[in-house]
Amino acid sequence: MNAAAKQERLRSWKAIAAYLGCSVRSARRWEAEEGLPVHRHMHKSQGTVYAYREELDTWRKRGETRSAARSAWQSHDGYARSIAVLPFGYVGPDPANEYIADGCTEEIIADLSKIRALRVISRTSSMSLKDTRLDARSIAKALRIRFLLEGTVRQQDASLRISTRLIDPAGDNRLWAGSYDGAVDEIFAIQERIARDVASALRLRLTVDDDRRLANHDVEDVTAWRYALQARQEAMRWRRGSIDQAVSLLETALECAGDVPVFLAALGRTWLHYREAGIDLGPEPIAQAERCAKRIVAVDSGSSAGLQLAGWIHYARGELKEAVRCLNLAMRREPNDPDTLGLLANCYLVSGRVVLARPVIDRLLAVDPLTPLNRCLPGWADALEGKSARAVEAYRDMYEADPGNPLARLFLIWILASAGQEAEALALATGFPASSTGSVPQQVAALFAAGLSGAAPAESADLSGEAAALARSSDMFPRLLAQAYALAGDARSATRWMSLAVDRGFINYPYLAEHDPLLAGIREEPGFRALLTDVRERWENFDES
Repeated sequence: MNAAAKQERLRSWKAIAAYLGCSVRSARRWEAEEGLPVHRHMHKSQGTVYAYREELDTWRKRGETRSAARSAWQSHDGYARSIAVLPFGYVGPDPANEYIADGCTEEIIADLSKIRALRVISRTSSMSLKDTRLDARSIAKALRIRFLLEGTVRQQDASLRISTRLIDPAGDNRLWAGSYDGAVDEIFAIQERIARDVASALRLRLTVDDDRRLANHDVEDVTAWRYALQARQEAMRWRRGSIDQAVSLLETALECAGDVPVFLAALGRTWLHYREAGIDLGPEPIAQAERCAKRIVAVDSGSSAGLQLAGWIHYARGELKEAVRCLNLAMRREPNDPDTLGLLANCYLVSGRVVLARPVIDRLLAVDPLTPLNRCLPGWADALEGKSARAVEAYRDMYEADPGNPLARLFLIWILASAGQEAEALALATGFPASSTGSVPQQVAALFAAGLSGAAPAESADLSGEAAALARSSDMFPRLLAQAYALAGDARSATRWMSLAVDRGFINYPYLAEHDPLLAGIREEPGFRALLTDVRERWENFDES
């Protein structure tokens, strides 16, 4: 940018907000609370505002420095009060009951997470360490935490024994150990005792709110809890039969326990799995999820689980403003829930609010650092701001953490192409394993390969019918398809797919209009220019509050 452009005045709140990539409301708030450099010129009847680009750039850089310092302080402070619960081992006589140990691990994590002064690594990251060969010090380093809790579960008929050990990995010292005996139907009380004893061993003083939250058990029925645990394991298989089984198990849990919000939310999310897995793209999954959400409202309208489910439903419908509103409310109640944080960050990113997404991403990575998809979010934020080269390593990290995941490979292909690293992108695009042949990621990668190699596909080329239907279920695949077609010079197909991405919620105008290098060749095409006009209006009218 030349000197004249840097000194160019932005002559309205709307222009200032557009330059910063935020709403007018946010820009006004930043002036009042964060020292945003806005000038005023007073006239006889009214005043006008203006700002200089260079001053805004300087303010933004200062803000990034303050944010980095704040994050560093929080990380240092949080390190002394941070813990990971390793997957408990099952030592009972019946291996079929091993899921109970996994359930205990998850519930103790949930209880410890109710203590606001303690940073607790999420269930997803903790469970990824099951059967790991890493030593305690290596685990603590990877998770950036101070303490580890490990243990075993033994069930014999109706009796239960849980043994726990609190470890300081730095010196490989056992700081505390506890053994808890009781009946199986006392498991929730035992888990609460463990959380309180851990807090005591760490010399944490529980607040009144902490105490209330620990005493409040979301689930009281042990039989229903066991059905829900089995349902979670089935749902994670992402196959029709497994999802069918998960739905059946959760419905049985609800028959046992009544309309428990966390069970209803789990059932609603499981119904949405049919869409996300490309099994049922019709109206039924969303309709069933909405029925669950209404049942939650009837029981507890302020439930964080219900608000999170509502956020997922709005996101599935492409209603990002409503999704953000619900997710922010859910986050106020459970500020470190990784599912809420991950979806909220993505909603901010695709709607062009990268500034708002970054602190959410930081918090997410503090509690769930090992989930591969989470690890690429800083890179996604960088790419949306036009920093494709800086984003490559985050996507490479995600791919190397899960090399068999075809979606991770596709993401790396996309960011390498965006960063101008065509040779590596082409090699990955043409090297999909046979097991992924015909999948949506492989078919999209083939279109990228055509553009990267100069062998542009015919204008009529597209995905297979089944894959195309799946691609239309979210904003992600249509955007990637649009970029692949743009790379190949097929402006009409690129615009068609990007229009669908916009309808599904991708309204990041600065990225589409300026930062995405793959769209450079079609930005002056009449159809794409018309689409940008529509996107800009949606982006400017998006209220992130």
